[in-house]
This record gives sequence, structure tokens and C-alpha cells, in this order.
Amino acid sequence: MTKPVVSKDFNLEDIRKIREYNSLRHIQMTHEEIIEDNRKGVAVVLELLQQSGKVDIG
Repeated sequence: MTKPVVSKDFNLEDIRKIREYNSLRHIQMTHEEIIEDNRKGVAVVLELLQQSGKVDIG
């Protein structure tokens, strides 16, 4: 299983790739582990959005 490569325009196909990848990763995890994994991923995305100026959380 390899990390999905997403396109520059981030389209529906990219979302499908990410969901499939996460589904395979989460098969062996508990609910708590899945939630923590998602929180970590969201933190990275929010940081990138803040740096780009697209989101202002404060």
C-alpha cells in the first residue's frame, strides 16, 4: 500500500484515492486509533491552510 499522489487541482478522484488509502490503513485500528489518526491529519491540513492564508482560525 503506497500513499496516494494527488493532483494539483485536488479533484474527486483524489478524494477517492485518499479514502481508499485510509480505509486500508484503518482496517487493523481501533476506533480510538482512527480518531487520533484523523485528528493528526486535520492538524496538518489546517496548518497548511493557515500558512497559505486561505483560513484564519483565531
